[in-house]
Amino acid sequence: MPAPLVNDIRNDRRFGRNFLRVSLFIAILFVFDLIISVALLKGIERFYGLRSDADVLMIGHSHLMLAVDKVTLEEESGLTVAKYTREGVNMADRRVMAQQYFDICSEPPETVILSIDPWLFSGEGLSLNSWKLFLPFMDNKGVNAYVKNSAKKFDYYRYKILRSGRFNAQLLNASARGWLKNWDNLKFGVVDTVRYSNEEALRGFRPITFSRELMEDFSATIDFLSSKNTRVLLLNTPVWEPLINAQKAEYDRSMYLIDSIAREHCPGAEIIDLVPEFAHRTELFFDPIHMNPEGQRVVTEALAERI
Repeated sequence: MPAPLVNDIRNDRRFGRNFLRVSLFIAILFVFDLIISVALLKGIERFYGLRSDADVLMIGHSHLMLAVDKVTLEEESGLTVAKYTREGVNMADRRVMAQQYFDICSEPPETVILSIDPWLFSGEGLSLNSWKLFLPFMDNKGVNAYVKNSAKKFDYYRYKILRSGRFNAQLLNASARGWLKNWDNLKFGVVDTVRYSNEEALRGFRPITFSRELMEDFSATIDFLSSKNTRVLLLNTPVWEPLINAQKAEYDRSMYLIDSIAREHCPGAEIIDLVPEFAHRTELFFDPIHMNPEGQRVVTEALAERI
């Protein structure tokens, strides 16, 4: 750029005023971005019980989310409960969730209920972008490393700079429910027995597979929990009986592996298997793997008696 033109711009009062206006606008934008993200994060922490220093910590995905009522469990057991359950998270995600909770709590929980199921070592059927559920917690060192390792470089820095962009619809819903103190199971209805009337349909619903990496994540997770000197309960929430029968060999193998790994890495862990008690009760299921509100009620009562 020619020197005279540069001097003209520098001497132009309008340029100076416009520069200040743009700078002020950007500053205000970042302030609002920070305020909004802090409010949303607070709601999410309330919903999941983070920083609550609860007596009982539950970690799992939608199986556990819909199977156990936090409020009823607290009332029945007399214990405070943090229900850290996320839709679509695999065993690798749950490992991060456990470490995150212990990183930020001032008093560790007396009991940790870790959700297990025959799909514990299956990557299929869960979200490939589950790392996005951790975006609001990027200020945590461990979570930040997990997100950085999972996201594209551009996306990582975009979320790092614009904090309000970390919240998708699912997270916004969690934040709103946290502020409203609403943990209700909204999956009304009963499993469609006509749709799942044959074995082929049931096997295709969600095949049981085995990933060595997820087995290692499970081992590392219970190693971590064992090191915290906390009581560990491995909870197998109910699965609809016809779905089990359609993959019986795979089901048995998965549960055997879970038991074997638990015995080796966390000998004090107790497995609570609610499948035999409720698998045959079709009226309790919203779909083959999720409980409806009535199912959640009876499962919660059964769990409360055991903890």
